[in-house]
Amino acid sequence: MIDQIIKKNIRLLSERYHHDVLYYERVIAIKNEKNVIEIFSQIKDHISITYNFEEGIEKVEIRNIEIYDLLIKIFLRKNLEKVNLSPGYPLNLKDIEEEFGNLHRFEEELMTLINTETHYSHIGGNRVLAELYKNILILRDDIGSSKANVLNISNDKI
Repeated sequence: MIDQIIKKNIRLLSERYHHDVLYYERVIAIKNEKNVIEIFSQIKDHISITYNFEEGIEKVEIRNIEIYDLLIKIFLRKNLEKVNLSPGYPLNLKDIEEEFGNLHRFEEELMTLINTETHYSHIGGNRVLAELYKNILILRDDIGSSKANVLNISNDKI
């Protein structure tokens, strides 16, 4: 089973990149006018994903923590080419601290945005690109060495 927080993050991430999400008994379907993606829960912490590309359907087996990197790459592709996962680890709080210098100050800025009920904000960054969308923090690596990640913000914590 795919964790409920991951499902919620997938829904919000899909919404952010203008994709519709449909939930079926064993499949999450994501689509828009260009992309058709299906996510199947596998054994333990693994997921099987199929997505369309120019020549047909690509099937990929990944770990749960890699889902956001793959989805963002599919969402952002210009043409219907195959996409590859970034080689590194998923971006995390340590990367945010290295990018923005002071994690506490970054958290304060996030809380200010959340308290003003901002639905979207491009926070910026040099290497780690950060966006806030409806209480999820979307992290992308501008140079592609680390995997993109989504952090769900709840109870004043990242």
